[in-house]
Amino acid sequence: MKKLVAIGLGWLAMGVWVRGAEEAFSRAVRAEDFSAAGLAKLSPDELARLDALVRDYQSGALAAARREAAVAAAARVMAEAQAARAEGETQAAKAEARQAASARAQAARVAPVQADAAKAEKAEGGLLARAKVLLTPGTEIEYATVESRLAGKFTGWEGRAVLTLENGQRWQIANGGSYMTPPLASPKVTIVPANLGGFWMTIEGVASRVKVLPLGAK
Repeated sequence: MKKLVAIGLGWLAMGVWVRGAEEAFSRAVRAEDFSAAGLAKLSPDELARLDALVRDYQSGALAAARREAAVAAAARVMAEAQAARAEGETQAAKAEARQAASARAQAARVAPVQADAAKAEKAEGGLLARAKVLLTPGTEIEYATVESRLAGKFTGWEGRAVLTLENGQRWQIANGGSYMTPPLASPKVTIVPANLGGFWMTIEGVASRVKVLPLGAK
């Protein structure tokens, strides 16, 4: 019996508490406290808003709203940071791509020039190396300029004629053609290497020089 009385009193107290929680804050405050707090100056709409705030506070809704706002603000800051990082990575990748394209373009412009220079150097170097043997077989000659005379009388050349020097060297006209002149007795000749392969021969008494190769050179 005592247990039933205790249970009944408990249910009664709970009902009173629930009704108190549902009562508006502005109506639950004593008249003297209501006036002392300045609540009498509030309009009905302002009192309704106050009652709603108090009710949300009591139920924990305000705290939950603040937590949600804090989470949303943190998520927004993180998203902005990620967007800024992604933009930075994109700009860096674009700059790297532009640099790579510029380097490739520069290499493409330089490569033909280097190739031509290498070919010219190889051609000239190879001809000079062969000339050391072909000028006087069995000996090695280092020279910048060859100076000698043509052996015998010189009356010109026809096609790829071979000219023999008094020092024993034999040189062939490289470009063909023909040239005629009154007989010249052993005119002096000067032979110098050409920039892009071959040699230039200047003959005393002949107005223009002629391109020549050591006999047997290609």
